[in-house]
Formats: sequence, structure tokens, C-alpha cells
Amino acid sequence: MSDSPQPSPNELLKRHLALREAMARDPRYRPDAYLFVCEGVEFTCARSGERRDVSGRELIDGLCDLAVERFGFLAPAVLQHWGVAATEDFGEIVFTLVEFGLLGKSARDSKADFSGVLDLGQTLRERYRMDDVLEE
Repeated sequence: MSDSPQPSPNELLKRHLALREAMARDPRYRPDAYLFVCEGVEFTCARSGERRDVSGRELIDGLCDLAVERFGFLAPAVLQHWGVAATEDFGEIVFTLVEFGLLGKSARDSKADFSGVLDLGQTLRERYRMDDVLEE
């Protein structure tokens, strides 16, 4: 169970409507990509043990780990299907979510934090292979 208070039904409705608006504003990405990034922020914060501002690099690492954990060797194909081909795509999604009040940002955060961080497909394939090696 989480220690944080559960949002009210009204707050959940506001978030849902804001998320729908964000997805409509930038339809390059499938709805699942937006939801995955929201989940990835929670996943990344939970790993650090506290709710805090995470850097673009930290979030990319968290999103890659979550993708491999959830989708295994299909992670690159799933993200590609959602329209996410590069780390810059995650940055676009993050800043769309920020614009609609679904994520916060600090003054030092920018889309450039997500630019060319790593080769997304290669990183996902490598992390999946490493998970296989570690389980043996």
C-alpha cells in the first residue's frame, strides 16, 4: 500500500481529461506511450525511494528498465509501435504532459535533456540480454 493519499474522484477526472487533451494535442504518439511515461516517472521515483525531480537521463534509464521489465525482448517493438523511436520522443511526451499539468518540471529541465541520451533500440536490446545473463 502507498503512504500517499488517494486522489479524489474529482481529481482523477481532472487528470483523465488533461491526459486526453495532451494526447489530442500531439497525436504522433499512441495513448499508451503517454500512460507509460507517467508510469515510468512513478517507477523511477520509487526506485530512488522518494518523490523528487528526476533528470532527463534518470527518467530515460527508468523508462528503459520499465520497458524491459514489462515487455522483455519486445520492448523496442512496443515503443516503436507507440511512436517512440528515440529518447527525444520521450522528451516530447514529457513536455506535453508538463504543459497540461500532469507532470512538473524545475527551471533547469528542458527538452534538450532528452536529446541523444542513448540509442534507444540498442539499449533496450542490451538490457534485455543482460537480464537473461543475470538470471542464469
